[in-house]
Amino acid sequence: MNVTANCSEACPNCTETGEIPPYYRLTSPNLLLAAIVHCYVVFVLGSLGNSVALWCVVTCNKTKPAVKLLLYTVFLPLLLLCLVTRPLVAHIITAILTCDVVSFNSSLKYVLGIVYSTLAQMELLAIAAVSFFRMKALWSPQVHILRLRVAVAVVVSIGFFAVLTTLGVTMPKLLGYQIDRQVWRGINVLYFLLSTMVPVLVTVTCYALIILAMRRNQCRLASNHTSSVHRVEATRSMLAVCISNLFLSFPHSVFHLLEDPSFTLHVIFHMLFYTHFIVDPIVFVGFNQSFRHRVVERVGAGVTWMTQCCPWTSPTSNIHSSSVTETTDQKSSVTVFDLKPSITVPSGKKSTVTETPEQKSSVTDHHHRL
Repeated sequence: MNVTANCSEACPNCTETGEIPPYYRLTSPNLLLAAIVHCYVVFVLGSLGNSVALWCVVTCNKTKPAVKLLLYTVFLPLLLLCLVTRPLVAHIITAILTCDVVSFNSSLKYVLGIVYSTLAQMELLAIAAVSFFRMKALWSPQVHILRLRVAVAVVVSIGFFAVLTTLGVTMPKLLGYQIDRQVWRGINVLYFLLSTMVPVLVTVTCYALIILAMRRNQCRLASNHTSSVHRVEATRSMLAVCISNLFLSFPHSVFHLLEDPSFTLHVIFHMLFYTHFIVDPIVFVGFNQSFRHRVVERVGAGVTWMTQCCPWTSPTSNIHSSSVTETTDQKSSVTVFDLKPSITVPSGKKSTVTETPEQKSSVTDHHHRL
């Protein structure tokens, strides 16, 4: 049974409340279910991974504040995309699957579109900015030093550009302006060229130049091993992020340049794109030895604390006061009989017992009675 057949039963009053367009309803229900599950997987794993990546950046003493600010602009939008947009996208897909016209036509869908487009642009533009400054630093390390005020200006410009382009595309539609179909397609093509395609191409180009610069500077970096290790590790981790974007974000960019793609392709390519919300922080931390070591160390400390706080062994039964418990630090002990209080003598020592006057008199009376 397809979704269209279900909609006729689930929405008998669609003529009054509106209806979900056939563009959405003709998609396979199984694919929609997979998309919903994928959204919640990204919500959990992506939120965790990007939180760990941000913690690594914040606590790294070797990373300069200007570079940290640019890295915040990479992983903070990803964290917000996972926390905010994934549950909302799952809600809208559920509305399509169940033919919930009210939820599908809610204004929340338009708010989601604005937030999603803005944050996704900021993340891709920030990655491009990091790759550009990394490339300049490797090609001219003595000349180019990224200043904090320059990084602030870049981040503000990225945010302003992302908000401006997103509102420029979405507001005419929200305000109900009638735009010619070809004009609207031209606007969309220009928007996705600037917001997705260009940042990905800039990132790939910069890291191709970075690889060439690292080979050129190999001898010089070897002479300054201490400072070069962190630089190489940071470059390697961001290169891994670049590669993940090339395979996961670039197809999404190409998709938005197609003419009239089906909603099935829309779901497939966006699931591929959403996957980089998880992959980016994993490869960023995994390919940086310092970050990876600190994360593993903290996880090990957490596991140790949990095992000490909540031991899995069952509590021992009550032992009679006359029985003896042997520990790893002590051998079996011998209890002197008929002395009160009981005196325990380790088996590895001589059985020398210092008796009090009361104990002596008690022992003497005992012998007399015998």
